[in-house]
Amino acid sequence: MVLSWFIWTNPARYEKTKQQSSRNSTVIQNEQYNKSIGDIYLPTQVIYHQTGTNTHLINNTNVSLTDSIRSAIEKWHLRGVTRESVNSRKAYEKLIARDETVMLKYPDSVTSGILNDAFDQKTKFSGKFSRIVFSVSKRNEVYLLNDTNYAIYKVRTTNQNLAQIKELLSGNVQRFAVKETLINHRLMTNYENEVKVPEYSYLVNKQTAAYFVSTLMDSDNASSVTTKEQKGKTIYSDSNSKRMTINNKRGTVFYEDLAGQQSYHEGTSKALSQSFTVLKRMEVPLDNMRYYRYDSEKNSVIYRSYVEGFPIFNQTDYGTVEVQITGARTKQIDFSLYSLQIPVPTGKERTTLPSTQTILNQLEATGYKLSDINNIEIGYQWTANPSSDLVVNLTPTWYVNYKNQWISYQKLIEQQP
Repeated sequence: MVLSWFIWTNPARYEKTKQQSSRNSTVIQNEQYNKSIGDIYLPTQVIYHQTGTNTHLINNTNVSLTDSIRSAIEKWHLRGVTRESVNSRKAYEKLIARDETVMLKYPDSVTSGILNDAFDQKTKFSGKFSRIVFSVSKRNEVYLLNDTNYAIYKVRTTNQNLAQIKELLSGNVQRFAVKETLINHRLMTNYENEVKVPEYSYLVNKQTAAYFVSTLMDSDNASSVTTKEQKGKTIYSDSNSKRMTINNKRGTVFYEDLAGQQSYHEGTSKALSQSFTVLKRMEVPLDNMRYYRYDSEKNSVIYRSYVEGFPIFNQTDYGTVEVQITGARTKQIDFSLYSLQIPVPTGKERTTLPSTQTILNQLEATGYKLSDINNIEIGYQWTANPSSDLVVNLTPTWYVNYKNQWISYQKLIEQQP
């Protein structure tokens, strides 16, 4: 009823959203032009460890907290990087337990180039990291951490305004009691209590296939692209080894370029920067998009949409873009025609989710081995809204990375190992 009332009483806004799919490509290009690689490669979590066991995940539903902290760090001078420790779990856990420290967490490892792009710095080092830890009580205490080999790098830092950081952490923010725990060489955020997370409904935009024929296949001439219908899929091909396959029911797209003009090279740093170039060229909305994972075996980079600090997961690929560099001059892209536009009221109470340990206990009791669980985190599941085909529901739940596949914990318990 709330959703129907919103659409009924906001016809202009609703109609405007319906017309998004036919927006002029120049407008979208201008929007994309303003997005930098640093905007997409921002950390996704802020952990504040005050004293003893007083540790909280900090979130701000009004503004992007990581973006605000990024603006503060851009004024710092990060220069020399020295490795303090490697392959020492004890030293690693000791550092992350230091009082009065902030941890900025990436979902996966990044390189110094990303650090420089995201925070407007000029550091030089060849290592990878997934956590930035710094003291809010002492200057020149900035560290880069790598879960994989427990590497700790200290960054020589000057011109810090720590009072500005403290102000951001103590403002109008949400606080979730958490504990950082190392499991299978990954620092996992354990929520110590039940968590109340809002459910959302969003108006969505479905872009046309013709739009991506133009942006991805570099073709304004429809006659140069052939179209074939096959088992519920539409396949577009051109004479230059480019092919785009659309699942008509799900609205998902698989694109492959077997003879791209751009030269690609394997390696984390190259893959991260070059996949972002591909992402911008696609002209998909980037407002809520964040870097999520680099798969070294496939040489692919995964980006996910985030809502209020939580990623969107599900088994139909909505909210996800995967760019795979498959060879010296080739690439593949998995993505969706759908994108989120504006939230609409749901009239529902916040969803209460069990603590992390409760979920792990339930999985163990069902027969799952913790050694097969790589990660667990709160995310949103994208589901259709029965009131309108232009509205989707985002329902919060726990997602488990089980044997390298993200699956909701309810589904794991239902199917059993």
